[in-house]
Amino acid sequence: MEDILSLEVEEMEKLEFNELIEKIERIKSYFHQNDVDIEIALKLYGKAVDLLSIARKKLINFKNEKEEIDRRYKEFLESLENENEEQLF
Repeated sequence: MEDILSLEVEEMEKLEFNELIEKIERIKSYFHQNDVDIEIALKLYGKAVDLLSIARKKLINFKNEKEEIDRRYKEFLESLENENEEQLF
């Protein structure tokens, strides 16, 4: 857990989405142990909130990227339809 506790927000932002989720899962497993140190738990809780916030931002960016790709694909399909219509006449 020391590696997670030592992470700064800037370092977290550089992590891939799957790495963020892995660290969140590790924190979650810590809380399921029988022997939890309250001070470490509080610090980990804060890190989990930071990790979740960054993961959420990345998901929003993924969604926006997908919407842009969908828009370009729709334009591509429309251009094919227009070409086919023009060839008929």
